[in-house]
Amino acid sequence: MPDSGSTSSASQVYQKLVPRPVRTVAMNTVPVPVRRGLKKRLDQSLAQRESRLHQRALKRLRTTDFSNLPEGRAEAPDGRVGHVHTGLTADLARRTDLALITTVLDRAKIPWFTVPALDDRRMCLAVAREHKPAVRRVLRALLERQTGYVVSVAPGKDDTARIPGSYVKAWKHFGAARVIRITWLRTDPTGFLWLGENQGVEIEFWTTDTGPAAPRMVGPRPNRVQRVVPAGDPHTVEISHDRLTGYADPDAGAAPTRTREGFDIRRVEEVTFPVDAVVLWAHDEPWAEELLRATLRSLHQYAPWADRVHVLALAPVPLWVHADDRLRIVPAGPRAEQNLHAVPELADRFLYFRPGALLGRPVRPFDYFTALGGTRPRRGPWSAREAAAPWTGWAFSFTQRAVTHGYAPGPQPYAREILEAVAAGFGDHQPHNGGQYAPELEGTHPLDGVVHHAAHFSGHAEPSGEATIAVHAAVPGVTRWLDRLLVRRDAQQMQLCGLGSSDALAHGGTRAVLDFLRRYFPVPSPFERALPEPGSASGPESAALSGTGCDPEFEPDTGTGFVPPAWTRRGEVGSPS
Repeated sequence: MPDSGSTSSASQVYQKLVPRPVRTVAMNTVPVPVRRGLKKRLDQSLAQRESRLHQRALKRLRTTDFSNLPEGRAEAPDGRVGHVHTGLTADLARRTDLALITTVLDRAKIPWFTVPALDDRRMCLAVAREHKPAVRRVLRALLERQTGYVVSVAPGKDDTARIPGSYVKAWKHFGAARVIRITWLRTDPTGFLWLGENQGVEIEFWTTDTGPAAPRMVGPRPNRVQRVVPAGDPHTVEISHDRLTGYADPDAGAAPTRTREGFDIRRVEEVTFPVDAVVLWAHDEPWAEELLRATLRSLHQYAPWADRVHVLALAPVPLWVHADDRLRIVPAGPRAEQNLHAVPELADRFLYFRPGALLGRPVRPFDYFTALGGTRPRRGPWSAREAAAPWTGWAFSFTQRAVTHGYAPGPQPYAREILEAVAAGFGDHQPHNGGQYAPELEGTHPLDGVVHHAAHFSGHAEPSGEATIAVHAAVPGVTRWLDRLLVRRDAQQMQLCGLGSSDALAHGGTRAVLDFLRRYFPVPSPFERALPEPGSASGPESAALSGTGCDPEFEPDTGTGFVPPAWTRRGEVGSPS
């Protein structure tokens, strides 16, 4: 029997209405032309009925108010239709998609509730299976008003991914689908940033099981909490978006969504403590400004959950940096990097960005921290040169445990108590320039190596294997590597080095990196502001430090000597005091 939600053909209706024994008799007694004529008339009647229902759904949508409508349309690189939004972010696109679908479902009086899906990139809604025909009609009308695309997720059928969802043929797999995905392609006015391909909203069709004593609804696939809920109309609760996906901004101010009470529980991967970001500003040069701008934009675009950004200023901060409640400028001395735990008002857990460290795609707090507060630093390559680096000897002296791998460049997670425990071991360590003047890629940063090694062997860190892309601006063919990153956008985090090296400046590598940054991060962040008129500020330092709410001068501790704390001495494992 055909699914009730399919776009029924005459054959399907004929098989559904006429019993099999009657069809068998008709095959032997009714001429073939007569049967074909009957099916043709049924096809015409069904098409007319579907057209009337579609027009009715369109009429209902014309009087529906939607939030965050696009400002225009654009053609995607693959020829599909995209929608233009100023200030586009991945989080904004995800919220917009969900709001569109829930609005039309509510207008059509179709019950729904959100489900914490296994894939954090996509929002998921649950709808009872008996509402499939109504869901198809309202969504097809919605996709005609704002062009989007539909595919079958379970079973997987993606051959309709390029067919606009307003076309009937885009829904050819809908009848057998247990889960569908609706996607919209969205871009910013520059056309460099495209979102939606790996996002979208998935709709699961839950079936009602009347076998048990109490009727229940059963989901078509596993999720993060439960697959069975009571049927009927149980109590629903409001829930914020960040409870459904780790990529969301909990302070975005968006309206909450609704779900069943059973889904409103904390999960093992949810990070509930605040996570800050510390950005090191060390080089007062034009290319360094572009690196700083790109780092702030990557935080805004791909880590909106970061609670506060602290710019650790070893040089006068550019005028365009906008200090407010979410961004502080912290004047610092040359040894500030070795005393990050002394940064005032810094959260106990934070991500550290040296010059050139960037996020390349959406990340979650769980990608860098465990729910219990441990860090998840990124491993790096291991070689004979790395094994002979000075930091490996310091790390061994500190823990009495051999070092077996390095740590990758790029953003790294830190915990203040670990930094406090090892701060005494950096009394004679010289400030590190982040590799921007080095002639080639450097290995593990000494601070990363010692801190993460100590945390790992004290049970406070779980090194992860997520790859980091490191690119030196002076490497031959750097443009080809940057173009690959721009097209694929598959690097979770990146480290761009050597922009201040003589070879990169002389042979165009620095220029190529800066052009890449403008195309990869075209959307301005709230941490930027328009430059003031000439003469309206007394200088870059006064403009940068005004209204920051931070101490006038940050003088970190300058401990000397190397005294390992008792909790890590000789490999002992315990909790730092």
